[in-house]
Amino acid sequence: MGILSALLVATAGLAQNKPTATPKLPSTKPNTTFNVQRQKGKCPLKVSLWTLSRNYEGGGELTAIADTLAIATSPRLASSGKSFVEYKARLKSAYASCVGRASSQQQPMYKFRFSDRNVYFRVDLTGIPQPTAISYKNVVADRPYVRWAIAD
Repeated sequence: MGILSALLVATAGLAQNKPTATPKLPSTKPNTTFNVQRQKGKCPLKVSLWTLSRNYEGGGELTAIADTLAIATSPRLASSGKSFVEYKARLKSAYASCVGRASSQQQPMYKFRFSDRNVYFRVDLTGIPQPTAISYKNVVADRPYVRWAIAD
């Protein structure tokens, strides 16, 4: 019960998916890169994202920002639920034929899928055993932006 309380306290002010300050892109290059496993068509070799974390007593807050602007148009929220968010963006013509995937065993909650002339970026927290909550989702600087909390 203490873990759940910590998560609820940590996300109480964020429950409406509105941060206290307008989020911005980091000034550094993305720090996480995924190799694209091409199934067919012309695909980018890699796709990147910024992953940021802030720890506090009882848990932490994590942010993922997919750097899709070089390969796709501005994304839109495609679907979301209590433990997942998925964005969709139209691939630029150079990669419109791409069918493939990108993910990582180290960070399995982040996945990219390329199909139907689109790239899909998904943050899926269902496989995480600790209590989690998505606290913010939006498009920032034409990129998918997701902030989520986890309890220890």
